[in-house]
Order: sequence, then C-alpha cells, then structure tokens
Amino acid sequence: MKRIFALALALVMIFALCASASAEGKKIGYSLKTITNDDFQLALYTAVKEAVEASGNEFVDAIAETQTGVATQVNQIEDLINSGVDALILNPMDANACIAVMEKAKEAGIPVVLVDQGIEGHEDLYITFVSTDNFAAAEVAGDYMEEQLEDGDKVIIVRGANGSAAGDDRADGFKAGLEGSGLVLANEQPGDWTVDVAMQATENMLQADPDIKGIFCCSDNMIAGILQALDNNDIDVSDLCFISFDGAKSGVDFIADGKLTGSMAQFPSVIGQTAVDVLVSVMNGEKTAEDFEKFTDAGTTVYTAEDLEGAYETAF
Repeated sequence: MKRIFALALALVMIFALCASASAEGKKIGYSLKTITNDDFQLALYTAVKEAVEASGNEFVDAIAETQTGVATQVNQIEDLINSGVDALILNPMDANACIAVMEKAKEAGIPVVLVDQGIEGHEDLYITFVSTDNFAAAEVAGDYMEEQLEDGDKVIIVRGANGSAAGDDRADGFKAGLEGSGLVLANEQPGDWTVDVAMQATENMLQADPDIKGIFCCSDNMIAGILQALDNNDIDVSDLCFISFDGAKSGVDFIADGKLTGSMAQFPSVIGQTAVDVLVSVMNGEKTAEDFEKFTDAGTTVYTAEDLEGAYETAF
C-alpha cells in the first residue's frame, strides 16, 4: 500500500512538473551584438524581449557587448543551442561567420528568424529575415541627396563594419541611388558603427579630399564622430547634405539642431514583434516555415526638418 501511495505521489509530482513546464512556455533565445551606445539595438532588444514575454514564453539573451565581436557571438549562439533553447532570433554581425552555428541549430530542430542583418544564399537555415529593406531605403537617400546637390559635387560614405550585411546593403543602395545623378563618390570607409572609428574614417577621407558636399552615414550611431571630424577640419555642416540611417530620436535631435539633413527611419518595434510572432506561430504548429517569404519588410520613411513633429512621434 505504501509502495502504491509512493508511486501515485511520484506520478502526481511528475504531472505537476510537466504542467508547470508547459505553463512557463518555451525558451526563445536572442543573439545580438550590443545594446550599449546603440539606440536601435536597444529598441530592438526591448521589442523582442517584451514580445517573447507577452507570448508566455521565456526570453534568453546572449549579448556580445561589442559592435564587432564576431567570434564572441558565434560562441554565444553555440551556448544557446547547447542550453536547449526551443527557438532562436539572430542578429548576425557577420554574414558568413554564423552559417556553421545556424547549421547546428537546424540539426537540433531549432527554428531561426533573422533580424536587422541577413545572410544570403542559405535560406534553408532560417524561416524569414525581418528587417528594413536596407538597400531600398539607402537608395532613397541617394535620390534625396541628388535633389539637394549639383552635378559634379563630391560625396563620401561612412560605412558600417566590414562583413556586416546591413552596412553593405546600405552603402550599395546609396550608390545605386547616385547612379546617373552626376554626383561623384569620392571615397568610402568603414566606421564600425562607433563614434571614434567614424570620426577617424571621416578625418581620413577629408584629408584626402576636403572638397566634399555630401555625406551618407550608415547609422545614426556614428553622427557625433562625423560632426567632430568636420569641426576638426573647419567644415561647416550646414554647407553639406548630411544623410544618416536609423531614425533614432538622437538623429532627429541632430536634424532639429540643423546638423543633419535627414535620416532613413527604421521601426525596431515592428521588427521585434514580427520576428516573435513568426517564431511562435511555427512553434505552436499554426504555420510552417514554408508559409513565410524569406524577407519580411518592416518599412521605412525619411525624417527631415519638414516634419519634425511626425519624426519624434515614431522615432525610437
């Protein structure tokens, strides 16, 4: 009788544990570079975290804490896989370095959604890539700069980090917008998404050719560094067409102060919510990976001084 009671008690405990685990939901991991000194990444991180928790699942993060810590990110993704996450949201720093660990995730049956930065040629490794259409948005920036400047004017690009798909798409899109415009691309260098590197890159380009009329910056994170470089070289920013990318409130502040012509806006809250919705629908069996396009556009617009009130309403 005691044995039967003990067995029954054990079964009750097992069922209780299972019910508890079910109630707690599944683990969704999020791997990204950093949320320090990066308004967009912080806003995206917050959106993903809130959406995961609102869905009743458990949020697990892995933050590399640097803009270029590719090896650290790869190791952290492996740790997430080994820890038994049920799904993964990945913001890859390098388009190639994460392929091997994404293959491990696929082998482990862990569905993956990419955000912010994509990986071309390996569409079988993820459900969808949710982001701003970086190329198309930057092409609009190129068109806009053409409208502001004259034929023969020289422009430069402060790129993101080498190996960054988002940075490459933005630079390439901007150059596509310049095609046939009569504007001259004088130089381009990586700013690594940071103030200090962006300042040095801009200094280098200005020393090579100070006669520039336009600057395209691949992220609002680097604006302060570029402005410092201009000041160091006695160049008045008001004489330039200076367009950035992100649409952060800090960027809108620069527009309001007359130090930035415009910024191509992203909507991190849309990106984060959409990524989680996709994963949850697949994990719940409501949809399969085949139900989604490989790219999901979160939209964009250009913020300028013409509508600062509207910009502040939607900026992150």
